[in-house]
Amino acid sequence: MVEFQAVDLGGAWVRVLRAVCRTGEDVGGEARELRNVCLAFQEPLCKDGPLATWSQRQPVEEMRKVFFTDQPNTFGHSYSHKIRGPRGLSDLSDVTELLAADPLSKRAAVVLVGNGDGRVPCINTVHFLRRQAGISVSYFARGQDIFRKFYADSVCLHEMGRRVASPLGLEVCQVAGMISSAHVYLADLAEAEAMLAEVERCGDAGVLDRSGA
Repeated sequence: MVEFQAVDLGGAWVRVLRAVCRTGEDVGGEARELRNVCLAFQEPLCKDGPLATWSQRQPVEEMRKVFFTDQPNTFGHSYSHKIRGPRGLSDLSDVTELLAADPLSKRAAVVLVGNGDGRVPCINTVHFLRRQAGISVSYFARGQDIFRKFYADSVCLHEMGRRVASPLGLEVCQVAGMISSAHVYLADLAEAEAMLAEVERCGDAGVLDRSGA
């Protein structure tokens, strides 16, 4: 298992992307993969100049459509009605109601279900804990494309946390994830390395990188 922590999303993105590109294993001639990756960040920001520029190219608005609407999007699918909360709702209101009634509950989780057609959502479970620091969001992903989708996914996961936290008068204190297959497609590898090289030339201080078994 490999672990990465950063104050901001940009730092987490760089660390995970660097690890996948440079220490991952090529799988099936299609992608470079690092398995069982754990990560955490507090703020959905990119503070570094070049990294902020790269983040603006990420499909955040299209991913918001995937997570929160039924609008057509470039990915061709939607999660909005695949979400099932503690009472089977898809709008996160049952999560907020549960945490209002039972602040220390460990049952405030949603699962993302497939249609039975063999396609399974990349993000499968999102768990919300109410603690003194605020709402902690944890998720499990069967796989994430770290170069093309991870950043946009993470913005939306933080937004899910805000939608739960805001009615409770709380803030999101952390988003943490466990990715079974963190990968970059080989066709994107040169562009991903170009991003890393640009960020590294300008430095990415302030990010904590931890690796361990």
